[in-house]
Amino acid sequence: MPYERVFSKFKAGTLHSGSKKGKVVTDPKQAVAIYFSEKRAAEGGKTEYQPKGKPKKLTGRAKKT
Repeated sequence: MPYERVFSKFKAGTLHSGSKKGKVVTDPKQAVAIYFSEKRAAEGGKTEYQPKGKPKKLTGRAKKT
């Protein structure tokens, strides 16, 4: 879905999160996120969340005996 189409739906109050049964999007940042998600899906790329930064260190390891 093109950028203009996403924002026209957002401004009209008809852009939903998930499906048509989902909540109406009220945050412009969420509308941009929906646009990028749909763009990745159309290009055949990965759509799952990929956190940025360093991986968390494991803590609470058991002592070696």
